[in-house]
Amino acid sequence: MSVLRDKNILLGVTGSIAAYKACEIVRLLRKSGAGVQVVMTNSAKEMVGHTTFSALSGRDVLTDMFPQPPPPGEIHIHTAESVDCIVIAPATANVLAKVAQGIADDLLSTMLLANKAPILFAPAMHFQMWRNEATQTNLDTLKKHGKLIIEPEYGPLANLVSGEGRMAEPEAIVARIREVLGTAQDFDSVQVLITAGPTQEPIDPVRFISNRSSGKMGYALAQAALDRGAEVTLITGPVHLPPPDNCTVMPIETAEEMNEAVQKMAPSMDLIIMAAAVSDYTPATPKTSKWKKGEDAVILHLLPTPNILKNLRSQTDAVLVGFALETEAGEKNALEKLQDKNIDAIILNYANRPDSGFDADTNEGIFYLKGEKKGVTLPLETKSAMAQRILNLLYEKILSPKPIRVES
Repeated sequence: MSVLRDKNILLGVTGSIAAYKACEIVRLLRKSGAGVQVVMTNSAKEMVGHTTFSALSGRDVLTDMFPQPPPPGEIHIHTAESVDCIVIAPATANVLAKVAQGIADDLLSTMLLANKAPILFAPAMHFQMWRNEATQTNLDTLKKHGKLIIEPEYGPLANLVSGEGRMAEPEAIVARIREVLGTAQDFDSVQVLITAGPTQEPIDPVRFISNRSSGKMGYALAQAALDRGAEVTLITGPVHLPPPDNCTVMPIETAEEMNEAVQKMAPSMDLIIMAAAVSDYTPATPKTSKWKKGEDAVILHLLPTPNILKNLRSQTDAVLVGFALETEAGEKNALEKLQDKNIDAIILNYANRPDSGFDADTNEGIFYLKGEKKGVTLPLETKSAMAQRILNLLYEKILSPKPIRVES
């Protein structure tokens, strides 16, 4: 059964040229069994006629704070209290600013202040408006208050200039609604630390030793834990990914910096997942100036980096989870690592399989739990889906019976 069946969604449509895409959002939600109440601002009515939304939703479109004849009760309170989720798509810079500042000067902005349901914003605007400092400040305020932002895409805008600000596609918006309404909050109040991405070990000011990690698996785990109610700290090496909303992000570059950050945060954590691809070696004496190319071969002296995961057990009572990225003898190496590092679980995956491992959007592997002889297969699927599967296993096998720390 669809998680959207019998859910009531309020779709707020504001005055962006992307308003036409909201028609497809209504259709997709209705197809999944949800009820949709469309609320339009006056500017939105200049973009798409309310008759279109009425036909697609099967309901009258709400546009006025004081409709005639007036309905019984307070329309903004009654409507806001009856929905499971509110989605503003497209969300203009104007509505982002109003909600961030608590301004309620029309029906939609009033409803947004009069509800306790999750609110998702799908921004759409010119890239210069999106990058404007005031807009970014308002976005930070909304995130701080628990509002969810469906990041706009890079692409052609209304004036055919390409840039950030193109509203996410309807399918992506509906997928995010499914996540918000369909995910159990079984990690509520769990303190989770996740490491992600590569480290970079400097050779000189312009060169470094690193690896091909994109950070996608670690970021997917962070988002999955957030969606399930966890309080997440993400320690991340250099990647080209937007950080998940509502988590603490600690950027690092080197293995030593990651080690220091992990040691600092570990004592207060309930679950630590080490998904980062930490460099095993670092140059012994990095040069302070650029290394000029010569005719002779260069010998680079390397030292081992800190064994971050192995050193953690003595510092925390958290559940410890590692990753073993292998190219051969995977099971043997993963089980040895599980025992050697004295951790609770390990996920084996392979760097030399198609569509998995480094930089891919999909992944597969095997989940091994301490004390169990047989692993659990993680089939090839998106990294987001694999992240949820890993959290399911951790919850069922370890966290469910484990008391979570309560601060005195």
